[in-house]
Amino acid sequence: MAKEAAPATAPAAPAADQSKDSFSLKKILMIGVPIVLVQIVLIYFVFVKFIAPSMTGGQQHSAEAEPAAEVKEEASQVLVIKDLIINPAGTNGTRFLLTTVGLEVPTAEIKAELEQKEIQTRDILNSVLTSKGLEELTIPQFKETLRKEILEKVNANLKTGKVRNVYFSKFIIQ
Repeated sequence: MAKEAAPATAPAAPAADQSKDSFSLKKILMIGVPIVLVQIVLIYFVFVKFIAPSMTGGQQHSAEAEPAAEVKEEASQVLVIKDLIINPAGTNGTRFLLTTVGLEVPTAEIKAELEQKEIQTRDILNSVLTSKGLEELTIPQFKETLRKEILEKVNANLKTGKVRNVYFSKFIIQ
């Protein structure tokens, strides 16, 4: 009889250990995971509030050392010449280019001069663009050459300053 009592109590012990293991796993999942998530959120906020500003603080000091360069960037002006409709060379009027061109200048005075000479500037743009064939206008790399040519011809027309950049905000070929 003593032997029968021992086997009956032996299987009950492993069952109790399994319930303790599953309880501790549930406990870890229910308590541990939220704690880890809270820690991650806290680390994120500490990084954003304290560490990231100190990392960009050195860059802000270098920007403060050159305020004149920053002012020049803010002072640049762009004259927009809207909706130029051009018939490319060799299309006999069957195809057209619709474009909007922006001319960036460093100061408002140069922009005012460009505005006074808008008709001449439109004529320059028409001349340059109508001299180009459809094949040239459809090649994306050709736009840089086109920008340079427009830049040179418009700058030759100005007396007080120079155009910095030429932008195409619309460039539609039909």
